[in-house]
Amino acid sequence: MEKKQALDPIKQLANSVDMRTVNKLLQETDLHDFEMTKQTITNIAEWCLNGESDEEIKKRLSLNKYQWGILLTCCPTLLIVMQETRSLAEVLIAGSLYQTAIGGKIIKKQQLARKHIYNDDGKVIGEEIVKEWVEEELPPNPLLLKYLAEKKLNEKLGKDTAEEQKDFKNVVNNMTKEDLALLEAMKKNGENLNGE
Repeated sequence: MEKKQALDPIKQLANSVDMRTVNKLLQETDLHDFEMTKQTITNIAEWCLNGESDEEIKKRLSLNKYQWGILLTCCPTLLIVMQETRSLAEVLIAGSLYQTAIGGKIIKKQQLARKHIYNDDGKVIGEEIVKEWVEEELPPNPLLLKYLAEKKLNEKLGKDTAEEQKDFKNVVNNMTKEDLALLEAMKKNGENLNGE
């Protein structure tokens, strides 16, 4: 998914904002000379998609921290736009990392090539160097694939779950006979209450 397509839902959200009301609210604050437009919201979304922080966005808009707070108060949709766009950026990055890891992504790049110059008789009389666009398929990146497999599979299947089970085993192994008997009695009571 391209960045421009990814921003379509955000642009729809920006179009739903009642700019007249927002600007009327801004007129009654210290930001009376700032005019909010749908393009401003779209620009902020694009900046968030490019990974810019709130500080960088404030600088782009020439706002200080206090004015930024006023703007967000008058246009709370801006918070939603920023949050959704940053979440979208994370999805795009994860997708790109995955695609790079498994390979097969087609990229275009320029390279220099020699081109023969022919005379009217078809004989080579020289050559020139020209830039050409070529497509190349990226190979799989085994290091990135290993990294993603270790991190993502450990989150879902492995390391953390194994650590929790080890902690539970340690707790059970350190229980006294009285604690185990109490636990067994609680289990039986629970089964009786559930009708088992």
